[in-house]
Amino acid sequence: MTQPSRSSDNPAHRWLVTMAAMCGSFMVVLDATVVNVALPKIMLSYGVGVNKIQWVITSYLLTMAIMMPSVGWLSRRMGHKLVFIISFSSFTLASAFCGLAWSANALVAFRVLQGIGAGLLMPIAMVVIFEAFPSEEKGMAMGIYGMGATLGPAVGPTLGGYLIEKFSWHLIFLINVPVGLLGIILATLVLPKGVTRKEKHFDVMGFLTMTVALGSFLMGLSQGQQEGWTSGYILSIFAVAVLSFAIFLVVEFRSPNPFIDLQVYKSFLYSMTTMLFIIQGIGLFGATFLIPLFFETMLGYSALKTGILLVPMAVAVTLVLPIAGRLADRMDARIPVIIGVVFSVLSLYWLSFLNLHTSSAEAVGMLVMRGLGLGFIFPPIMNLALKSLPEDKVATGSSLINVSRQVGGALGVALLGAMLDRRQLHHETVLAQTQTVAANSAACLPQQMQTWLSQMSGIDDPAHLNALTTVQEFLKQKALVASFDDCFMISASIFALAFIPAILMRKRHA
Repeated sequence: MTQPSRSSDNPAHRWLVTMAAMCGSFMVVLDATVVNVALPKIMLSYGVGVNKIQWVITSYLLTMAIMMPSVGWLSRRMGHKLVFIISFSSFTLASAFCGLAWSANALVAFRVLQGIGAGLLMPIAMVVIFEAFPSEEKGMAMGIYGMGATLGPAVGPTLGGYLIEKFSWHLIFLINVPVGLLGIILATLVLPKGVTRKEKHFDVMGFLTMTVALGSFLMGLSQGQQEGWTSGYILSIFAVAVLSFAIFLVVEFRSPNPFIDLQVYKSFLYSMTTMLFIIQGIGLFGATFLIPLFFETMLGYSALKTGILLVPMAVAVTLVLPIAGRLADRMDARIPVIIGVVFSVLSLYWLSFLNLHTSSAEAVGMLVMRGLGLGFIFPPIMNLALKSLPEDKVATGSSLINVSRQVGGALGVALLGAMLDRRQLHHETVLAQTQTVAANSAACLPQQMQTWLSQMSGIDDPAHLNALTTVQEFLKQKALVASFDDCFMISASIFALAFIPAILMRKRHA
């Protein structure tokens, strides 16, 4: 067994460890969002359609989520340092291949390799930072980690928009290479080796059933809107997910050396933080999906302008995260969590008032409030989750809490994507009914007056026909705006559920 070195005894060394780990976590989350703004250019470059190009995103997210639970077993087998370096190296090398991909199929394949590295890198980076700090500063440690994990969705569209408009979409991948090399060299020099132990065997059946269950579930969520939620294809995928998960539970509870130690969920505090993390994932990724879509499709913002609009939110998150972490170390951690939930709910409620006349200044206010909410929530719940577990289960707990965030994010995007379509259909139906009522009212007028109105309207005049078309387009636009507002209100309602686990979480933990 290898004994860990205590980086927490040396503040300078501790910050070098943190810098190395943050390089990894930031790049992983950045790559999950930066590709979104590049999809039109990639489609044009390879001459492929939406059905093909969506796998550039889906393959990365699926592989990333599937690999996350492996961190617990791998870290026990090889130690935190080796897992971190291997995963960061895999991610960096795959990023270079993505930037040099010669076809859409090659790009998807390299995104799978990138997702393998990312899925291991994200939770192990969290563990490395958590263990680098002494017990009384672990809340601040999670605040610092959160800067890398939460800033990615905000910085991604801005950076991606700039690189695409000024240079080439290939750079959104190639830019990872120098940052990755820096992080790998730094990690090699400063990370402590950590504790290793020989595992008796690798739980192949547990890994396979977990992979099928999680992969098929996330696949169903990502393709449900496109294929139809009640289609045979999607229902079959969900059936496979349920069956595989049932087998996985049976296998894991019977195995003397399970692939995933589900005993972590016996901790009430850990279970509550997991529930809160899923709700936060729905609110974070769901709203992140809606916000750029609204500003680019409804207000005509460019990808770069939309990204710039998100910068103040990123600044708010950056400022609040360490403060929230420090508060979590010095008081009942539920207090900053509840403050964050309040800000998050209020910001989503405020976003439900977006319209075609919303100014950039008002939008910045909405997003800054959202940033405050995200900043206050993340460090305390991560600190509570990991401190509630024995030291030998921290890596497993970190991987599972990251999976719950991914699942929450997939649920959020799927739910709000479906609701956006449904609410748009509802509002268009209501407006059509209003137009029918108006037409029927006109038909009730005396024949002489109807003739006069027809003559006055000049309905055969092309200019008037264009005006009618413009009115119809305006009504459709109005229906879509109302649909976005409904979705933000639904997000606020879902996020309000976070008050339940936030209040139930106990102050003291194991």
